[in-house]
Amino acid sequence: MTAVAMEEDKKNMSQHIEGSIRDEGSEPVKSESSDGRFDGDVNLSGPGDTIYLIPTPSPDPRDPLNLPLMRKLVVMGIVALFSSVGLSMVSGLGGLLNLFIPIYVAEGKGYADITHLMTYPTLFMGIGNIIAMPIALAVGRRPVFLVSCIVLVLSCALCATQQSYEWHLAARMVLGLAAGQSEALCPLIIQESFFLHERGKYQMIFTAAGNILTTIFTLLTSYIGAAIGAKGWYSIGAGVAGLVLIISVFLLPETKYERPLSAYQGRDATVSTFAAGAEDPQQASYPIQRIATTDVRELDLVNYKPRTLASDMRLFVNKPDWDEGIRTLHRMFTIMLFPDILWAFLLNGLTLGDKNISFAMAGQIVVSFCALPLLGWGSDWAVKYLARRNGGVHQPQYRLVTLVLPTIAGVISAILYGQAAAHPERLHWFSVVFAVSAYYFAFIGANQVGIVYSLDSYPTRAGPALVVICATRGILSFGTSYGITPFIELRGYDGAFLIYGILTGVLGAMGIVVYFFSARIRAFCSRYAVRTSDTKPSYS
Repeated sequence: MTAVAMEEDKKNMSQHIEGSIRDEGSEPVKSESSDGRFDGDVNLSGPGDTIYLIPTPSPDPRDPLNLPLMRKLVVMGIVALFSSVGLSMVSGLGGLLNLFIPIYVAEGKGYADITHLMTYPTLFMGIGNIIAMPIALAVGRRPVFLVSCIVLVLSCALCATQQSYEWHLAARMVLGLAAGQSEALCPLIIQESFFLHERGKYQMIFTAAGNILTTIFTLLTSYIGAAIGAKGWYSIGAGVAGLVLIISVFLLPETKYERPLSAYQGRDATVSTFAAGAEDPQQASYPIQRIATTDVRELDLVNYKPRTLASDMRLFVNKPDWDEGIRTLHRMFTIMLFPDILWAFLLNGLTLGDKNISFAMAGQIVVSFCALPLLGWGSDWAVKYLARRNGGVHQPQYRLVTLVLPTIAGVISAILYGQAAAHPERLHWFSVVFAVSAYYFAFIGANQVGIVYSLDSYPTRAGPALVVICATRGILSFGTSYGITPFIELRGYDGAFLIYGILTGVLGAMGIVVYFFSARIRAFCSRYAVRTSDTKPSYS
């Protein structure tokens, strides 16, 4: 590059839209945006059937958005398998209680003590996310995921070798810390690997695959326990977790990638970056131009290094930013006060999945397959269709359209379950199976729609949003497990679940308010959800 060209580039720096794309070992160049506020509206659709890639991928071969589809599916399969083994180890214990109850009763433990083996791991799933997500946002997703795999292996091994109730309970708490990463870290990895117009589909595939595997393993728990004992059951969990760890070392790349705000907005801009490896680095710049799904994407192998197995296997790809982790905790409590996030958080917490261990759970496999087209492909179809009707502009509230059916199912199934449990002589046993499965569909809808809506609305605060929506679910579940039994004793099954159904309907109906006022809410809240002089325009 000539001296004249370098001087011209320096002059252009002042006109660049904020942000930078980092090469290995380089520091991003910060510049202020001409429009620092981002309220979630993006240019998704163009003339005819044109769909633009949001976020706009960079020309860097190591950008996770530039991974081949098959490689992205491998990543999704890895995190889905991790999620399923972790959740199975937490929720599947009910099928083994007949093995532990005589032992712990002989030790003087009561019903509440034994219940703690199932409830406390759920609580620690939420705590694990609150601890791990800020670290993942500070140092990267890959190292935290690999450490979580190691902790999952060790905790399963500790459970298998437990010598007392206290040992078992402590080991299961540690297990919960690791398994909790399925709630927020895993969806974040999926989020960072796919584009806006396909997020609903692939988030739903991830959820469905994990749920199907979890359900199958949970249903087999009692048979596995009868055949090889609780130690054998935990050993299987440790073995599968170890397999996930080995595969992840080679095939799970880092998905954290700093990109400019304009890449999330779907607008043209010019972005600067520096080539690494020189004392006086040469400036390079490239234009961010909207790329359609049908365009041929070209990668820059001049200013960026190629993606290799060695580059994917690096433990730390990004320079640690511990201040970012600390700021995440503050942002988490800030974003919790956003009205639309608060609504999604409450709806997701209310519709917690059923944890009863019985063959009624087999219906969740059917629900997962049904939810794929309805909540996955249906969500992506809705946002593309409504964006075209809105002059090509996508608004995050379009995701909420697919929440109508799950809400209706949640209201009906909650009331039906209460009636079937209170009056088994009047209603067929299949009513319970149907109600459990239908309410699980409501849970999946609230979970997936809430996650994707939140990430679409505040993409530069995806990490704190996921902690609020997902990580706190474990804490809510822990509280619910203590409150539901006294509530049923007070109101009866029919009265308690009637109120539960009414609450589901009320929170679901509030989605109508969120839909019509979403633009105003985001316009107000976006001032608290954009980068400032001390933050970076990444998914954090």
